[in-house]
Amino acid sequence: MKERIKNTKIWRLLAFIYDIVFIMLLAFTVHMIFGLIFKLDSEGFQSYMIFITLAIILAYLLFGELIIRNTLGKYLFGIEVVDAEKFKRPSSQSFIKRGLLKIIWPIEGLVLLFSRSKKRLGDFWSKSIVVNKETNILKPFVRIIIGTAAIVALYFSFSVSLGLAAKRTDFYKAGVDYLKYNNVVEITGLPSEVMQSRDTIDFAVPVSIENQKRYARIYLAKNDGEWSVYKSEFFNGHFGIAFGYSFSAKKK
Repeated sequence: MKERIKNTKIWRLLAFIYDIVFIMLLAFTVHMIFGLIFKLDSEGFQSYMIFITLAIILAYLLFGELIIRNTLGKYLFGIEVVDAEKFKRPSSQSFIKRGLLKIIWPIEGLVLLFSRSKKRLGDFWSKSIVVNKETNILKPFVRIIIGTAAIVALYFSFSVSLGLAAKRTDFYKAGVDYLKYNNVVEITGLPSEVMQSRDTIDFAVPVSIENQKRYARIYLAKNDGEWSVYKSEFFNGHFGIAFGYSFSAKKK
């Protein structure tokens, strides 16, 4: 028994962090793939899609063990949820109880940190416990490679799908037309950042000005259904890959 709960606190923390990164990249990649189909700036798209994205993230983080038997993070770190008495897979009801209390994860994290029994409130309520798996088909270094490859692949998928989805929008066309009309620039890559609200947006795109590589950030607002640029800036630094959306318009 002692061996099966050895180091489980640290493994649970690492698995949880991994799962957050994994599911957010996956969910926003799905978000951008839908954006390729319906356009990111189409009427009402973001309002519906944000809720779908959140549903994917919460379903995985709260009930991942129930939906797909074990989260990828727990699998990679060699841990699993079992019944605290029988040491077998818990019932669906137990998984639901565990998941519901993850909503107060800051409190749950503190309880687990100081718990001598290595249980959080969800474990006590569901009569379950997280333990090290007795056997793992794959060795630890193989699991690390798989986990790293999954994150890298998702990050690449998200960055490419974000760029392609943004490129299909009306705001991108309006921004690029503005740049080319007012400056001697050449677009050298896909958009890398998109920050959108209901009626305003800004995005960053790599450009070349007189053979010098730079980044342009274009700010647009929607008036009477049409996007128009009200500000643009050029930077030498590299922008990361990011996407943001808010339900309230920014003030110009």
